[in-house]
This record gives sequence, C-alpha cells and structure tokens, in this order.
Amino acid sequence: MRNTKWFIGRIVGSMLLVTAGMPSALASFQLESMGIVLEESTGRVNFSIKNTTSEPMLLATKVEDLDGKAFSKMVMISPPISRIDAGQSQQVNFVLKQGAVLPHEVMLKASFEGVGQAVDNSARIPVRQSIGLIVQPKAVAVSQSPWEDLHFSQVGTTLVVKNSGLHVVRLAPQLTLSPSKQSVQLENYYLMSGEEKKVDVVGKVTSVTITPLGRYGFKQNDVTLPVK
Repeated sequence: MRNTKWFIGRIVGSMLLVTAGMPSALASFQLESMGIVLEESTGRVNFSIKNTTSEPMLLATKVEDLDGKAFSKMVMISPPISRIDAGQSQQVNFVLKQGAVLPHEVMLKASFEGVGQAVDNSARIPVRQSIGLIVQPKAVAVSQSPWEDLHFSQVGTTLVVKNSGLHVVRLAPQLTLSPSKQSVQLENYYLMSGEEKKVDVVGKVTSVTITPLGRYGFKQNDVTLPVK
C-alpha cells in the first residue's frame, strides 16, 4: 500500500472544507492514503502528510470516536500540531497506549486540518480531511474479505444488516436489492463489529449487492450476499 502514497483516483474517502474569515487561497495537502491501520502487535504506525502549496502550513491532527465508546483515548498522536514547509512532508505517529483491551477491530476517525501561513497576514481557509483509522488486535487475524460476516435478514418491510464478525466492514453506503433492483442507503461507509443497521424496503428481498471497500478505503469488486 505504500506504493500508492499519492494516488487517490480510486480511493473512496471524505473531505470536509471548513471556511472562516475572508475568501482566500486554500491550504492544500495530500495524505499518504485514505486509511490507516494501527496494529496492536507493533503498537504504532507512521503516516505522512505532504504540503502541496507554495507557503508554510500548520497541521493539526486528532483522533475521534465513531461509536461513542471513547476508545480514541487509547491512541496518542505525535506531534498533534506541526509546521510543514512548502512542498515538504511531515510524519505523524499514532501510538497505541499499553493496556488497551482489543477483543475485536475498532475503527476511529483520524482528522487532519491544515491552515496556510501567509507572510502578508491575509485570511486563510482551513482544510480538513477525515479518514478511517482501524486498530488491529493481535488476537484477531487479518481478513481480506470481512464483508463475508455480514448477515442480511428481512422482517416485513425492514431489511436488517448485521456485522457478526470481529472485523470492521467498510463498504459504500448504497445497497442494491434483488430482484427489484431497488437501491437503499446505509447511514455510513462502515459497520463496526456487532453493529446492526435497518433500512426500509419494498417487497421481498432475496439478495443484496454491496460494494466493499478495503482496509485503506480502496473500492473492491461488487459482492452479492443472500438474505436469510
């Protein structure tokens, strides 16, 4: 995956632009990839951010929970704030604290916010990119197809999808139902271990086609799973 550092054409990720002050040039930076994997066995991972502008940039990094369980407190960031010169890169270290309990994979949100430093003191617009950070336990083997643990069932006009495995399942939110070819949307691009989602459907559903995403956010081939 390191060979795809600056190639994001096929990556599915999210970018949020946060504006403030007067209209001005955007800070601009490239992330090493659209996903991070922090393995418990090594306890840390380095991640590179490149300043693609012609002026220095201040970069703030933080980790947030996606499920409200406060696991983000077990991940330290070094440095949380850094200055990146024009055209240069900065490594940010994500370190897992000792004593973290990991019965299954956890996905957090790693957010990077860059603000250009202009010599003329003009206003700059912060740019924020947020990507998934998967924490991989030693006790859980890596799966190349975690979506195989998705179970679909139907109760009346409600389709239930549950992640029954120990891995985070990343997928595009659009589901295609058969035989009707109806499209429905999940709330997010992921299902945590044990997480269940419900969507309204019309008619009897026999199978569901999903678009899985790899651990680093890369789009995979469509997969059709039965409704049981």
